[in-house]
Amino acid sequence: MNLTEEEIRLRQAWASELLEEHESVCWQYKVSLLKPIIEISNSKTEWGSWDPDFRTMKVSATLIREHSWDVTLNVFKHEMAHQIVTDLFNRVDGHGELFHTACKMIGVPKEFRGSKGDIPRKIVDFRDQAIDSANGRMLEKVGKLLSLAQSTNENEAFLAMKKANELIEKYNIDRIEQEKDSKYVYAIISHRKKRIENYQRRICLILTEHFFVEVVYSYLYNARDCQTYRAIELLGTAENVLIAEYVYYFLLNQLGVLWKVHQFRKGDRSSKNKRSYWLGVLKGFKDKLDQQAKNRDRYDPKGRSPKTMSVLICAEDKMLAQFKRMLFPRLSSYRSQGATIDHRTYQAGIDEGKLLNIHKGISRKDGFQGRLLSTKYR
Repeated sequence: MNLTEEEIRLRQAWASELLEEHESVCWQYKVSLLKPIIEISNSKTEWGSWDPDFRTMKVSATLIREHSWDVTLNVFKHEMAHQIVTDLFNRVDGHGELFHTACKMIGVPKEFRGSKGDIPRKIVDFRDQAIDSANGRMLEKVGKLLSLAQSTNENEAFLAMKKANELIEKYNIDRIEQEKDSKYVYAIISHRKKRIENYQRRICLILTEHFFVEVVYSYLYNARDCQTYRAIELLGTAENVLIAEYVYYFLLNQLGVLWKVHQFRKGDRSSKNKRSYWLGVLKGFKDKLDQQAKNRDRYDPKGRSPKTMSVLICAEDKMLAQFKRMLFPRLSSYRSQGATIDHRTYQAGIDEGKLLNIHKGISRKDGFQGRLLSTKYR
């Protein structure tokens, strides 16, 4: 196979990035492995392999082109688990018990631990996977309530969103109290930017305090342009992540819509003070959710200081904590700098945010980037 100069350049960049990922995984999970030789293969049937004799780890170029980098990295970590077996355990184990022990050591997700015959050629997105009937009915009810929340009747819209929040809350309380088995997933939000803006962080704060997910700010490599960008990762049960991801894009879309209305009313087409307005909208909306939460019954089994139900539930969710540690064993805290705001515009945003209700999009062309709750429940 004759490679073009552009393909050669890309493969060199991918191999270099994978070497850095190897070093990062070893540091994150406190595992000592020698760097392997990285080879980008032409295979369309084998995503990755580890050859202990030639110290070579192969990763398929097709895999890298057709999947996001987090999928590539999980396949790569699968091969690193094989390296752990040969280098640290001094054994040849295939996909046996030692291999699965190695997978746990470096956080390889269960769906990436099978043999090459078991790993599907196409990873099934959790959004498209069947959700058990009970949780499916819950999502269906939430979807119907969100449809009512777009009513022009302000009181009806408010009550519909309130009821949707109560339903989500009840699902999570029952899940924790009854210790139900749940499928934990992550969703990556990337705008291919080098920084996460303050208004995005405000949206994420709303998600953690009211929509039962954990949020991690990470970095994600993009194999198409060989650049690394900031990313937002939502962690939680499949149902909670579906809803939280929808809310994220809904709020992001509404910021743009409301700003245009504000500009029209003011007769000012400039973008001056746009971020002040956006931050105000999110403050007003969060205040509204905070007040709704205060009016509901409290759930605090350990009698701690008042927190939102979402924060309390996530603190009680041991499986979520374990899932988070598996993905991010060495998290560090970061405090973002406060934004300079125009107080008059900020207050105008707060007033609008208090009137905002989350509602369900009519179609996949409504500005939510196709991220509706699920085509199954529309």
